[in-house]
Amino acid sequence: MSGLSRVVAACFAVILSASSAPAAEVKLADGTVLGDKPFYIVTYVEADPRATEKVRKLIVQHSADSRQDNGAVSFQALQRSERKNHFVLMEVWSDPAARDAHTKAAHTQAFRKALQPLLYSPFDERVHVGMVVGDAPKALRPGKRAVYVVTHVDIIPTEQIPPCKRQVSENGPCGLALVRQLVEAGRKSAGNIRFDALTQANRPNHMKVVEIWKSAEDQQRHTVSKGVKDFRDQLSAIAPGSGVAGDPTRLLNPLTGSLYDERMYRAID
Repeated sequence: MSGLSRVVAACFAVILSASSAPAAEVKLADGTVLGDKPFYIVTYVEADPRATEKVRKLIVQHSADSRQDNGAVSFQALQRSERKNHFVLMEVWSDPAARDAHTKAAHTQAFRKALQPLLYSPFDERVHVGMVVGDAPKALRPGKRAVYVVTHVDIIPTEQIPPCKRQVSENGPCGLALVRQLVEAGRKSAGNIRFDALTQANRPNHMKVVEIWKSAEDQQRHTVSKGVKDFRDQLSAIAPGSGVAGDPTRLLNPLTGSLYDERMYRAID
């Protein structure tokens, strides 16, 4: 084995070890304690564009195999709409122990070894617990036209709860309340099938908003609705409905530590 191969193998072993480590209860900035049952994993896979179809087949087979594992509540494979070589695995497990057993299963080890040479970016796996979630989607059948949206939300730690000094009013709503409001409103939107918020277990100010819509048209109508526009304004620390800062020449001072990273997907399994 070459020096480079040993480095790759060592990094891969670290990824496996880290991904299988059990989670524990997670405490949010407002004191809310979130349990790890069920247990959520969101994994981004970025394939060499020339290997897209091969990676797609590997992921579809892995998804089917994984749904047979003990403790698998849901396992969905998604392909990004605008960048076909990008995929997401959405996993729900009964508890961390079930997921740990899955990572050690022969079919999981074989899948990751086959996948690794076909990637241009590391296998990006994030452990989550439920923040605002509905019932586990084991029997969910959204239909072929369904659109999935996975958004990474990074709220600056000091902006999660009042006083949030970047918000128009320090009394809020601040980051956590804004995300909860978004979920509650989204569930009432026409065409919505699922709308949840997950919290990253090792970094509770990072969240995933997971949406499923009956069609792209339903999702687009929701995106430009007043509630969503107001939410995005407030994340940017400007008055709801204004769309711009009071002084359009100044830089915004958002509540977020990174871009509101919204990505569209279709189910492939």
